[in-house]
Amino acid sequence: MALKKNFIKGYGKNIPVKNNGPILSLSHAIILVSIVISGFSCTQQSFTTGFDPSKLKLLGDSVHYGSYNIYKIGDDIYKINDPGDPQAILGGLIGTDIYLICGESKALMIDLGNNYIDGFEKDLIKPRKNAKEEFLDVVNKLIGKQPLEVAVSHMHPDHSGMTKAFLEKEVPLWIGEGEDMERLKNMYGIDPSIYKIFKQGEKTFDLGGGRIVETFLLRGHSNGGTVFLLKPDMMLFTGDAISPGPRRKRELRSAEAFNNFTVDINNLVNIIKDNFVPYDRYRLQVYTGHSGEMMYHATKTNSADTLPEDAGYGEWRFVQDMANVANAIKDGTWLNATRGFHHFEVPAGTNSQKQIQIVFYNGALILPEDVAYGASGMKVPELPKSR
Repeated sequence: MALKKNFIKGYGKNIPVKNNGPILSLSHAIILVSIVISGFSCTQQSFTTGFDPSKLKLLGDSVHYGSYNIYKIGDDIYKINDPGDPQAILGGLIGTDIYLICGESKALMIDLGNNYIDGFEKDLIKPRKNAKEEFLDVVNKLIGKQPLEVAVSHMHPDHSGMTKAFLEKEVPLWIGEGEDMERLKNMYGIDPSIYKIFKQGEKTFDLGGGRIVETFLLRGHSNGGTVFLLKPDMMLFTGDAISPGPRRKRELRSAEAFNNFTVDINNLVNIIKDNFVPYDRYRLQVYTGHSGEMMYHATKTNSADTLPEDAGYGEWRFVQDMANVANAIKDGTWLNATRGFHHFEVPAGTNSQKQIQIVFYNGALILPEDVAYGASGMKVPELPKSR
């Protein structure tokens, strides 16, 4: 719209201006430009302030906001990825993934990522301005008016970090039986009683519309780790309980951790085999706690292999291969390369323990050398004496 001659736009009214020559005309022009720029800045702020989920329409669509990259990974299912900080270490360095599943009646969030509200000094994570507000903005705009529940796979700092964001909210917080809840107090000064404890295998989350999340115990990485299976979508959210190989791994630091893992991974495989038809098993999708761990979509094609493994694809193969590795360590067949197993030394673990990584196709475990040999009653071979 053209401006009227000798008038500038005021606060809802036209203000007459005398024609006093080029100097005043220049000043009027500056005022007009300033008003236009100011108005443009306000308009831009209204468009850029806050999380906008409208671009998350198709599978694979992503939006960056605050500390996170948000991906649409299913119908009303989202991955909230923290890409990490190159100046941090451990979970703060590699980043972590939070998952949000919306049903017809409620939403479930799995894991809470790193603590950017207060930071976490042990992992060199620094607090970030507006971390709580930005995080809740993402969550609230994805779930709309649905009630939310939160379940944490295990009580490690890169999976429980944003707990404080919900302290003043009426949001149930859940964690599986067996986790060290004192860690919450030691890490963040938060009373552990804010979490409700559930028994894996008994607790389910009914999100409405046929979406049900079942829970399974998978110890090893922690003492009460939980994996979550979303039905009927066949999406398995595993936290840090399992990781693919050979590029990645799952480190088990003691004989007890290995024995617990072996029992639980076989139980998980058997439950899936016994309760789902082949079509459902083959379309299983695995989502670990760290995106970098899932840089594969390979199938095992060695038809001559005689290990008891269900026919299938990609991620279902991976889950079974994790069980195959554990079982081979238990019976000593991991030393037989003709059956597809490979092992090699990796950097020392805690207490300078000598460690080896054992790989079978997509599955891999790292254990102290004495645990790997001792699981089947063998002794660690003695090094040949130098002459």
